[in-house]
Amino acid sequence: MKISIRQLIRKLATKGSRSGLGLIMIFSLLAQGAFAQQYASSATFTAGNELPAVATGTTPENAAGGPGGGVARMRVQGLTVTTGIPPLEVTIAVSSKGTLNLNFNPGIAAGVTTYVRITDIETSIIGLDLDQLVGLLGLLNTNALSATSDGGATTSKLVRDPSGALFLAVKPTNAYTRVSVTYDFEKIANVAIGNATIDIDHAVAYTTTTFTPCESVPSFTNAAAEVEGVSVTLTNALVNPERAIDGNAATYSVLKAAEVSALAEISQVIRLTKTVPSGTEIVATLSKIGLLADVTLLSDIRIQARLGNTRVGTVRTLESLLLGLRLIDFNGSNPATVAFNPGTAFDGIEIIVEGVANVLNSINIHELSARTPITFTGGDLGVYDTDDVISVDLSGADAFSFDAAYPQFPAQPGFDIECGGFTDYTYRLSNVTSVNGRTAAGTLPNTITLSLEGRLSGGANESQTGVYFFDVEATNAFGQTAVTTFKIIIESVLPVTLVSFKAASEGTTASLSWSTASETNSDRFDIERSANGKKWDKIGSVKSNHESVTQQFYSFQDAKPLNGQNLYRLKMVDLDETFAYSHIENVSFASAAFLYPNPVRNAENINLNLTDWSDIKQVKVVNALGKTVFEASNALSTGISTRNLSSGSYVVQIIHNNGTIATHRFVRQ
Repeated sequence: MKISIRQLIRKLATKGSRSGLGLIMIFSLLAQGAFAQQYASSATFTAGNELPAVATGTTPENAAGGPGGGVARMRVQGLTVTTGIPPLEVTIAVSSKGTLNLNFNPGIAAGVTTYVRITDIETSIIGLDLDQLVGLLGLLNTNALSATSDGGATTSKLVRDPSGALFLAVKPTNAYTRVSVTYDFEKIANVAIGNATIDIDHAVAYTTTTFTPCESVPSFTNAAAEVEGVSVTLTNALVNPERAIDGNAATYSVLKAAEVSALAEISQVIRLTKTVPSGTEIVATLSKIGLLADVTLLSDIRIQARLGNTRVGTVRTLESLLLGLRLIDFNGSNPATVAFNPGTAFDGIEIIVEGVANVLNSINIHELSARTPITFTGGDLGVYDTDDVISVDLSGADAFSFDAAYPQFPAQPGFDIECGGFTDYTYRLSNVTSVNGRTAAGTLPNTITLSLEGRLSGGANESQTGVYFFDVEATNAFGQTAVTTFKIIIESVLPVTLVSFKAASEGTTASLSWSTASETNSDRFDIERSANGKKWDKIGSVKSNHESVTQQFYSFQDAKPLNGQNLYRLKMVDLDETFAYSHIENVSFASAAFLYPNPVRNAENINLNLTDWSDIKQVKVVNALGKTVFEASNALSTGISTRNLSSGSYVVQIIHNNGTIATHRFVRQ
C-alpha cells in the first residue's frame, strides 16, 4: 500500500538534517495542494473469463491512495483456433477481460473528472500493430480500453499531463462513487494466441472546483489530435502534446496541418481540472514551420474555449490576434504570444487548424493556458531637481490623486501588481514612437530610461523641467501584459547654492549659522523648528541678498529653544515663492532652568532661574516616595520654601505649556 504525503512528512520531521527540512518544505507544499485532490479510497478486481482464457488482477489495492508505491496490473488472454478445410473451416475464439473498480469515499460530485494513471502497456500478441496500440488510437476506438461508472452515462479520453504521463480521463454525467476501467482482450486484435497487460498507478479527482484568482490550474492535454473529416488512423497529427502545457516556452507540441487534407480539421485540446470564471484569459504562445505567403490564411487557425465537449465563448482567429508587431514575429523565427478573454466560463482550450495544409506545414504550440488577467497600478515616483541623479524602481511609486491640470491622466493608488511580485515581470515604456515622443500618456525626457527590471534611471536639464505622466507595460513570463500610468516631476534647482548650515547651543540659546556661494532671485530664508521631525513651525525669517556671486554669511538665534531635542532646517525661498529645504541640524537642551542653592541648608528658599515664566504651566516638588509635596501655577519670584521639608532627596518638575517636562534634583540637608 502507498504511504500518504502526511505520513511521509511525519517521518521526515523525525530527521534533523538540513536536507530533511528541505524535503519537509517541498512535501508541505504538495500537502497543501492535496486538499484539492481526492484519490480512490479502495480498489478491487473483477475477472471476465472464457476458459481457458483467464484474466488476472495483481495487487489491485495499489491503485488506491496517492501516486507511487506500486501498481495494480491487469493481464488478459486470448486464443483463436481454426479447424476444417475451406470453405467449411470453423474459427473458435475465446478471450478474457479484466475490470479494475476504483471506489471513492466520499463520493465525487457531478461534472468532476477522474484521472486514472496508466503507467505501462505490454503485449505478446502476434501480428498486433504496436504503433496503433501504444499510439493510443486503437485502444479507445475499439473499446479495448473502456470506462464505466455508477454516475450514469460516462465518457473517457486518453490524455497526458505536463510531464507526459498518460491518464484515462473519465467523466460521468452524475455524481458517483465508483469508476471501473475494463481491459478487453477480444477488442484489442484478431490474433492466434497472446496476452496483454496494463498497469494502473492511481486515480485522482480534483474535487475543489472554486477558482482562486492567480491560481495555476492543473491541466491535461489530449494524447492524440482530435480529427474531423479524415481517418482517425493518422496518429502523427499531434507530436509531443504535453509540451504545450509544461510551463517551458522553449519546448512545444507540433500540430501537423500537413498530415491531413485541406478539408480536414485537426485540433489540440487542453482540459483544466477546474472551471475558470468569465474574465479569465486564454494565453497561447505559438510559432510556425513553413512558408506563410498570405497572412489572411491565418483566419483558418482558431482558438476557442470549451466547456466539457462543447465549444463556448468568443472564437478568435490567429489573424485577428496577431496584429502589428506580433504578426511580424510570427512570420519570422520568434514565437508570438496572444491573449484574449473568451467572455464566458470554461474548463478547456482548443486550437483548431483547418484548410491550410498546402501553405503551412505545422503550428508549434509552445504554451497554452488559462490565466487571470494582470492587474497593474502605477503612482507617483517623486520630485527631482535638474541636478539629481534619478535611480528609482517603479515598485516605490506612491499614490497620486486626480489633477485638474491634467484631466487625461487618472489618479493612481500607488504601485501594485497581482499574480506575482515586482521581479516576476519585465517592464517597458508603452507607446514610445521616438526618443522624446509618445502617442499616448504625455512625454518623458529622452535622458531618462526604463530598464526591463523596472528601474527608472538618468537625469534632466533645465530645459526639461515639468510634470511628466508616462505609461509602462508590464509583461509576465506567460506573455500577458497590462499598462498603467506613472508620474514624475522635474524641478529647476533653486538659485541658491548653500555652502554650510550649522546649529549649536550657546548657554540657553540655539545659535544657527549658514553661508551661500551664490544667489540669483533669492528672497529669504525661513527658519523652521520641530521637536519630532514631523510637525514643523516657522520661528523666524532672514532676508537674503537676492543677487550674489560671492560667499554670503547669515545667522539666527533661537532664544527660547525647546527642552530636549530641537530640530532646525532652512526653507530657502525664491522671489516667485518656489522653495527648497536644507538638511536638518539637531541641538539638545537638558533643561532651560537650573536650581540654587543645591544642597539646601537651614530652611533656605530654593530658586528657579527661568527667563520666560509665560511658557511655564506648573511647578511641582516630589519627594523620594513619589508624593507631591509642593505645587504652584504662577511665577515663583521668591523661590520655593523648604522650611517644612524633611531631610532627603527631592525632584523639581517644571511642566511647560506644550506638555514637555524638565526635571532637576536637589537635596534638603
